[in-house]
Amino acid sequence: MNYSFENYRLRDRLLMRMGLHSIVNLINKTKTSINKVRYKKKNYRKLEIGPGLQRLAGFETLNIIDGKSVDYIMDISNPLKFEDNSFDLIYASHVIEHVPWFLQKRLFSELFRILKPSGVLEIWVPNFSKVIKVFNDFEGQGINNTHLDGWYRFNEEKDVCTWVNGRIFTYGDGTANPMSFNWHRCVYSENYLNKLFIDAGFSSIKKMDNSEVRGYDHGWINLGYKGTKV
Repeated sequence: MNYSFENYRLRDRLLMRMGLHSIVNLINKTKTSINKVRYKKKNYRKLEIGPGLQRLAGFETLNIIDGKSVDYIMDISNPLKFEDNSFDLIYASHVIEHVPWFLQKRLFSELFRILKPSGVLEIWVPNFSKVIKVFNDFEGQGINNTHLDGWYRFNEEKDVCTWVNGRIFTYGDGTANPMSFNWHRCVYSENYLNKLFIDAGFSSIKKMDNSEVRGYDHGWINLGYKGTKV
């Protein structure tokens, strides 16, 4: 399964190995600025945060590093460099868990800010409640239900605790690099995700089912909510 964060441009890799991070940052800033002007006059604007290598039809895209399917290079852990009331729809699937837990409220406030009135936010994250249930079923009853998920990265033995660690923390870039942006930094339950929507000011908050997934479907582990800016 490939995502745009694995699609580092060779040019950028070479520049960074040479210590020329400032040039990469300038290229990213220029591309972002050009696309902000390019799309600003669209009547109906849709933004996908964390796109795959194949963008969703009709969506502008934001990612933490550049790629062929990326329009805006930004770190959503920081304030978003968009004007208020910019987008009609924002979609983020298995992205916001990479933002530290103590920045979640600020992130939701920023997403609320850049949505237009009546705009909709759709969020998908891993369901921590399911992870905990699988762990407790095994610890308490010896039942291994990891097959419900079927995700066994770095876990050929299909060990339950290894699976739990993978689902909670993920695996970075596959090495011990603590600076990788692919680590998970927050967990979610239905109540917590719903509360993040409420605290940010959203209305008409609703739990989604997997039929509403727009891109890659993460399946059993999925937890999705959407809300409207009124």
